[in-house]
Amino acid sequence: MIHFYRKLVELAMKLINTKSKQDDIKALNDVNEINFMINTAKPTVEFVNTAKWLNKRINEDYPEIDEMHNIASNMTNPASLCQDKSFSEYHAILKDLNSDLYGILASVLLKHGKISCIKEFIESVD
Repeated sequence: MIHFYRKLVELAMKLINTKSKQDDIKALNDVNEINFMINTAKPTVEFVNTAKWLNKRINEDYPEIDEMHNIASNMTNPASLCQDKSFSEYHAILKDLNSDLYGILASVLLKHGKISCIKEFIESVD
């Protein structure tokens, strides 16, 4: 699990809500769409397929998400990677959407010059 600096999360949300850039408006819409999906989640095939489509679109729009995962995997203790955690498709896509949310926040912080690299946003990984 990736942990982020709370103050930077709050700052990113403030930046998004000010809608000072066109990218901020898109980020706000994407964050709202993800939150709606998470809040209305149902363990159905239809929900999982719709959530997968959203996850794919968000990851295409925000390359920072893949970068965030790469950085986090390099910060992970190799022993923790061996833990046997099986997730259903439903739980896995919810986890992915949550991660997408933080990737969007990282993107906003980068675009506003509040961080110079994604690693500055990540507090720890376990």
